[in-house]
Amino acid sequence: MSRLLHAGFRRLFCSRLFWIMAVLTAAVSLAAICGSAGSFRALRESRVDASLDRYFFELAPYMGLLSGIFTSLFLGPEHADGAIRRRLSVGHTRLHVYLSNYIICLTAGLIFLALWILCETPGFFTIGPLQMGAAGFLAYLGVAAGFTAAFTAVFLLIDMLCTNRALSVVFSLAVWIGLILAASGLNDRLSELPTTGVGMAYVDGAFQMIEEAPNPLYVSGPARLVMECFLELLPSGPAILMTDAAITHPFRQMLFSAALTAAVIMAGVRMFERKDIR
Repeated sequence: MSRLLHAGFRRLFCSRLFWIMAVLTAAVSLAAICGSAGSFRALRESRVDASLDRYFFELAPYMGLLSGIFTSLFLGPEHADGAIRRRLSVGHTRLHVYLSNYIICLTAGLIFLALWILCETPGFFTIGPLQMGAAGFLAYLGVAAGFTAAFTAVFLLIDMLCTNRALSVVFSLAVWIGLILAASGLNDRLSELPTTGVGMAYVDGAFQMIEEAPNPLYVSGPARLVMECFLELLPSGPAILMTDAAITHPFRQMLFSAALTAAVIMAGVRMFERKDIR
């Protein structure tokens, strides 16, 4: 497997795709934090309380998109030019081929993640410190690394089983969109308040006081716990929560990401072992 990793890393760091996506990640991250600085100043002028926590992790969901696009485009040619078949013919096992590809793609994803975080650091000077503190920041980095590993496992499964590069890109984009929509829907439902607020409403030509009442959309009890666990289990879940700095159990979240990653890799290896390689 060491030979596979050596060849894979050499190909990765010689890949024009990798360097283009790395530069784009850095550029988009810098542009986002510069734009956030302007938004922060506008809020402060309006006397609205805000901090760097509100802006630092806004791009978290797009790390999954980067992983999906890179994995599909990077591994796509291996099916077309017969690279996987040649590796198997010289004695490498399917398990080693699969795992080596995962390690290489995960390394690329973590490098993109590091560039994103590094290029967000000007926010410390233009906006201010993070209210979550150093311990919270490190916990969020661990969560980000966890969902990057999970996203990579999901997209690798797609790309190792789909021999058509164009189709693998389409499938990866569709899966990413579906995961983001599912996580956003769950998060919106869990964000519902237990009761509707007291206020004024214009009814039948006059203003009337609205009394506080139970919110029918609020989820409580075991159903809420199940929805929270499912949200945290999805790789898109922590990414969505991170945009609002709303991750309350980072270590549990990392465990969920590790469990999902392991399960998807094991499933992918089993399906890849049964796949007819032509």
